[in-house]
Amino acid sequence: MSIMAKVIKYFAVGVLLGSFSFLSVVLFSGRMLVEPKAVLALFFFSGLIGLVSMIFETDRFIFPIKLLLHIIMTLIIVGVMMYSAGWWTSIVNGHILSFMVTVVATYIAVWVMLYLADVTNTKKINAAIRKRKSK
Repeated sequence: MSIMAKVIKYFAVGVLLGSFSFLSVVLFSGRMLVEPKAVLALFFFSGLIGLVSMIFETDRFIFPIKLLLHIIMTLIIVGVMMYSAGWWTSIVNGHILSFMVTVVATYIAVWVMLYLADVTNTKKINAAIRKRKSK
């Protein structure tokens, strides 16, 4: 796969996961007004988080370091997104703890979904390999 195709794939997956995560948070909190500017910020910054996920393809670091770098970069990107979308003032005004809990819970939920998808794909690939070998 070419580097451009990978960039587009990771950006698109980031947008999909970011949009799903954001809408889930809005669904359960029910307190956020969403403006077009905020939706554009969500798409752009979610795509950036998707690009940051490319760090997991490198062999330069061990997995815990990759995960730590990804978490830090994700928190920075989410903070910049919150600021650019105009949501930062509501967080600074006494909701920083709920913001951090929400970001961490969302991060964990996305990781669980990706892990389960990876396990499912691995099982399918292994089944296909076993089927070919048995012929």
